[in-house]
Amino acid sequence: MGIQPLYLAVIVVFWLIVYHLTYRLLSLAGDRSLVFWSVGPFGVSAVSLREPRAPRVVAQLLAAAGVLAVACYVTLYLVVPPPIPGLSQAPLDRLAIVGAPVAAITLAHIFAVLRERRYPVWGEARVLSGAQRSVATGGRIFFTRAGRAFLRERYGATPGEFLTMVR
Repeated sequence: MGIQPLYLAVIVVFWLIVYHLTYRLLSLAGDRSLVFWSVGPFGVSAVSLREPRAPRVVAQLLAAAGVLAVACYVTLYLVVPPPIPGLSQAPLDRLAIVGAPVAAITLAHIFAVLRERRYPVWGEARVLSGAQRSVATGGRIFFTRAGRAFLRERYGATPGEFLTMVR
Protein backbone atom coordinates (compact mmCIF):
# COMPACT_ATOMS: atom_id res chain seq x y z
CA MET A 1 0.00 0.00 0.00
CA GLY A 2 1.58 3.29 -1.14
CA ILE A 3 0.92 6.97 -0.71
CA GLN A 4 -2.74 7.92 -0.96
CA PRO A 5 -2.75 11.25 -2.86
CA LEU A 6 -6.34 12.27 -2.12
CA TYR A 7 -6.00 11.42 1.57
CA LEU A 8 -2.69 13.32 1.72
CA ALA A 9 -4.24 16.36 -0.02
CA VAL A 10 -7.05 16.42 2.56
CA ILE A 11 -4.45 16.24 5.35
CA VAL A 12 -2.46 19.13 3.84
CA VAL A 13 -5.61 21.26 3.57
CA PHE A 14 -6.33 20.38 7.22
CA TRP A 15 -2.83 21.57 8.16
CA LEU A 16 -3.35 24.88 6.35
CA ILE A 17 -6.69 25.42 8.08
CA VAL A 18 -5.22 24.62 11.50
CA TYR A 19 -2.28 26.97 10.98
CA HIS A 20 -4.25 29.94 9.65
CA LEU A 21 -7.11 29.52 12.11
CA THR A 22 -4.66 29.48 15.03
CA TYR A 23 -2.86 32.56 13.69
CA ARG A 24 -6.12 34.47 13.13
CA LEU A 25 -7.63 33.55 16.49
CA LEU A 26 -4.48 34.77 18.21
CA SER A 27 -4.72 38.03 16.26
CA LEU A 28 -8.18 38.56 17.75
CA ALA A 29 -7.03 38.07 21.34
CA GLY A 30 -6.11 41.26 23.15
CA ASP A 31 -5.97 43.62 20.17
CA ARG A 32 -7.22 46.97 21.46
CA SER A 33 -7.32 48.51 17.98
CA LEU A 34 -9.48 45.71 16.55
CA VAL A 35 -12.40 47.23 14.64
CA PHE A 36 -14.10 44.04 13.50
CA TRP A 37 -13.56 40.42 12.72
CA SER A 38 -15.38 38.33 10.19
CA VAL A 39 -16.02 34.69 9.48
CA GLY A 40 -16.63 33.66 5.91
CA PRO A 41 -16.09 30.89 3.42
CA PHE A 42 -12.39 31.79 3.16
CA GLY A 43 -11.73 31.75 6.90
CA VAL A 44 -11.46 34.22 9.73
CA SER A 45 -10.15 37.73 9.16
CA ALA A 46 -9.47 40.56 11.58
CA VAL A 47 -9.24 44.27 10.79
CA SER A 48 -7.32 46.60 13.10
CA LEU A 49 -6.62 50.29 12.88
CA ARG A 50 -2.95 49.93 13.75
CA GLU A 51 -0.19 47.62 12.66
CA PRO A 52 0.57 44.97 15.31
CA ARG A 53 3.94 45.21 17.02
CA ALA A 54 6.65 42.82 15.87
CA PRO A 55 6.82 40.77 19.12
CA ARG A 56 3.10 40.08 18.86
CA VAL A 57 3.42 38.89 15.24
CA VAL A 58 6.40 36.68 16.17
CA ALA A 59 4.43 35.16 19.05
CA GLN A 60 1.50 34.46 16.70
CA LEU A 61 3.83 32.81 14.17
CA LEU A 62 5.49 30.64 16.82
CA ALA A 63 2.22 29.57 18.41
CA ALA A 64 0.67 28.70 15.04
CA ALA A 65 3.81 26.76 14.10
CA GLY A 66 3.62 24.82 17.39
CA VAL A 67 -0.01 23.89 16.87
CA LEU A 68 0.78 22.92 13.28
CA ALA A 69 3.66 20.70 14.45
CA VAL A 70 1.28 18.82 16.76
CA ALA A 71 -1.27 18.46 13.95
CA CYS A 72 1.43 17.20 11.56
CA TYR A 73 2.73 14.66 14.07
CA VAL A 74 -0.74 13.36 14.85
CA THR A 75 -1.79 13.04 11.21
CA LEU A 76 1.47 11.50 10.01
CA TYR A 77 2.27 9.15 12.89
CA LEU A 78 -0.79 8.50 15.04
CA VAL A 79 -3.70 8.32 12.56
CA VAL A 80 -4.41 4.86 11.21
CA PRO A 81 -4.07 4.37 8.28
CA PRO A 82 -1.38 7.02 7.74
CA PRO A 83 -1.46 9.11 4.55
CA ILE A 84 2.15 8.07 3.87
CA PRO A 85 2.82 4.56 5.12
CA GLY A 86 6.32 3.47 6.07
CA LEU A 87 7.68 6.77 7.41
CA SER A 88 10.84 6.41 9.45
CA GLN A 89 10.30 6.03 13.18
CA ALA A 90 13.73 7.37 14.21
CA PRO A 91 13.39 10.49 16.40
CA LEU A 92 15.55 12.74 14.20
CA ASP A 93 13.73 11.56 11.08
CA ARG A 94 10.38 12.27 12.76
CA LEU A 95 11.59 15.75 13.66
CA ALA A 96 12.67 16.40 10.06
CA ILE A 97 9.46 14.96 8.57
CA VAL A 98 7.20 17.01 10.87
CA GLY A 99 9.45 20.07 10.61
CA ALA A 100 9.35 20.24 6.81
CA PRO A 101 5.66 21.21 6.43
CA VAL A 102 5.86 23.44 9.51
CA ALA A 103 8.85 25.29 8.08
CA ALA A 104 7.30 25.57 4.60
CA ILE A 105 3.96 26.94 5.79
CA THR A 106 5.53 29.26 8.38
CA LEU A 107 8.05 30.67 5.89
CA ALA A 108 5.30 31.30 3.35
CA HIS A 109 3.34 33.18 6.01
CA ILE A 110 6.43 35.15 7.08
CA PHE A 111 6.86 36.33 3.47
CA ALA A 112 3.19 37.37 3.41
CA VAL A 113 3.63 39.32 6.67
CA LEU A 114 6.76 41.03 5.32
CA ARG A 115 4.94 41.94 2.09
CA GLU A 116 2.09 43.40 4.15
CA ARG A 117 4.56 45.45 6.20
CA ARG A 118 6.27 46.69 3.04
CA TYR A 119 3.02 47.93 1.49
CA PRO A 120 0.94 48.80 4.54
CA VAL A 121 -2.67 49.88 4.45
CA TRP A 122 -3.82 50.95 7.90
CA GLY A 123 -6.49 53.14 9.41
CA GLU A 124 -9.64 54.03 7.51
CA ALA A 125 -8.45 52.51 4.23
CA ARG A 126 -7.87 49.13 5.89
CA VAL A 127 -11.29 49.22 7.56
CA LEU A 128 -13.03 50.06 4.28
CA SER A 129 -11.16 47.48 2.20
CA GLY A 130 -11.55 44.78 4.86
CA ALA A 131 -15.28 45.43 5.16
CA GLN A 132 -15.73 45.41 1.38
CA ARG A 133 -13.80 42.15 1.05
CA SER A 134 -15.79 40.49 3.83
CA VAL A 135 -19.14 41.63 2.42
CA ALA A 136 -18.16 40.56 -1.11
CA THR A 137 -17.17 37.06 0.00
CA GLY A 138 -20.30 36.60 2.10
CA GLY A 139 -18.57 36.85 5.45
CA ARG A 140 -20.37 37.57 8.70
CA ILE A 141 -18.90 40.71 10.31
CA PHE A 142 -18.73 41.25 14.07
CA PHE A 143 -17.81 44.76 15.27
CA THR A 144 -16.02 45.27 18.57
CA ARG A 145 -16.88 47.99 21.07
CA ALA A 146 -13.89 50.00 19.83
CA GLY A 147 -15.03 49.41 16.25
CA ARG A 148 -18.53 50.71 16.93
CA ALA A 149 -17.03 53.80 18.61
CA PHE A 150 -14.73 54.30 15.60
CA LEU A 151 -17.69 54.12 13.20
CA ARG A 152 -19.69 56.62 15.26
CA GLU A 153 -16.75 59.02 15.52
CA ARG A 154 -15.39 58.76 11.97
CA TYR A 155 -18.49 58.12 9.88
CA GLY A 156 -21.38 58.98 12.20
CA ALA A 157 -22.87 55.58 11.44
CA THR A 158 -23.93 52.38 13.13
CA PRO A 159 -22.42 49.09 11.97
CA GLY A 160 -25.52 48.34 9.86
CA GLU A 161 -25.40 51.75 8.18
CA PHE A 162 -21.66 51.39 7.57
CA LEU A 163 -22.09 47.97 5.94
CA THR A 164 -24.87 49.37 3.74
CA MET A 165 -22.54 52.18 2.70
CA VAL A 166 -19.71 49.76 1.92
CA ARG A 167 -21.85 47.57 -0.37
